[in-house]
Amino acid sequence: MKKILVVDDDPNICELLKLRLESNGYEVIKASNGVEAFVKASDEKPDLIILDVAMPTMDGLEFVRSTRRFDMKDIPILILTARTNSKEIFDTFGVANFLTKPFDSKELLGKVAECIKN
Repeated sequence: MKKILVVDDDPNICELLKLRLESNGYEVIKASNGVEAFVKASDEKPDLIILDVAMPTMDGLEFVRSTRRFDMKDIPILILTARTNSKEIFDTFGVANFLTKPFDSKELLGKVAECIKN
């Protein structure tokens, strides 16, 4: 079973993602900020990280930079954002893909499958 770390400071989005992903056979770990996510990613070694950009403590971009400097650089990251200029983030930081909020479940699952190559 593929393991996905979901990182978002909105507990409703985290829970929605968890339900959608688990109902499609994924194991889900949740974190509410970049610092918590960094620790969980380091300990759990997920197959994919779904990451919000705008978060307290450590934002998504700082999280991406941090993981790329450590032994987590090969974990694909799917950026989840309300920003419309996400293509720039995708290109600049080398994330696997991005998904703009609001999103639909079919699009989410398609991008997840692309990122972890089920």
